[in-house]
Amino acid sequence: MIFVERGDEEPSSLSSAATIGQAQAAFDYYQRWAVGDPGFSAFTRYREYDVQQALRTLFNGKCAYCEKLIEKGIAEVEHYRPKGAVEGCDHPGYWWLALKWSNLLPTCPGCNKAMKHYVVTADMTVAQVEAMQATEPRSLMGKATQFPVGAPRLQATSDDHFAEQPFLIDPTRTDPASELMWRNDAKYSVVEPTDSVGGPSILGFETIRCVALNRLDLVQSRTTILNRLKVSRTRIMEDLESDLASATDPALISLHVESALRRVNDMKGSCAPDQPFSAMTRAFINAFAAELDAWVQAKLAAQQLSHSV
Repeated sequence: MIFVERGDEEPSSLSSAATIGQAQAAFDYYQRWAVGDPGFSAFTRYREYDVQQALRTLFNGKCAYCEKLIEKGIAEVEHYRPKGAVEGCDHPGYWWLALKWSNLLPTCPGCNKAMKHYVVTADMTVAQVEAMQATEPRSLMGKATQFPVGAPRLQATSDDHFAEQPFLIDPTRTDPASELMWRNDAKYSVVEPTDSVGGPSILGFETIRCVALNRLDLVQSRTTILNRLKVSRTRIMEDLESDLASATDPALISLHVESALRRVNDMKGSCAPDQPFSAMTRAFINAFAAELDAWVQAKLAAQQLSHSV
């Protein structure tokens, strides 16, 4: 999950007469709504073609939550705040936001729907993951009507996003990088909530849980990319160690280091916003760049020390 600047421009169909009419019909319906009644079922305008295309362009064809590339025609227009009900309470859902551009995100079915999944943790071995798959998954996961908050829920027709302290990250309002930590040191690419003085990030924890960011299919896809990055890292480090093993000329050392840095920079192509799982790759490459810099500095310091003795 990466931060995406939504901007103020919205698809024209959301301000059309047909959309305004549908919003009015929903308003009239909820004037008579009582707890136990079904939600308004006639919302359709949020699925207009220009809305779908605008969301696809905004998120580079990826799911807003998991960053999986979504084939055209399979993406779902997801309501960040659920429109017709909220799991675990009598709230009618955020029906007044059902046709609002600021409440719409593109998602894959795995993040948006309640489906049965396996979940992978950072301490799992290959054998454990394989054994887990020998049994049928039983836990339903995915956002559906989940929307955990830390304060009283918004009531019609408030749109004060942060007032109810949402625990599910909206990547157009909150930078996920400060809430999610990638365990690229593990066998599998697993994401965990960041740690802070007060404990694990509640936004990170609830987002991972709500949209099942560690479900097996996602973890496997991310791990394929992660393993390629790990191979590149190993080759760069091995080549640099070999090149610097006997090098003493500062100019030659500088050339070898610059060559390694260029190779790291080439790896950054996988961090581009249009690439799948760019948050995970960015975290890995940034950590590697810092590791490489520290290694080079230590190597140079050791060489200077040996020459001064």
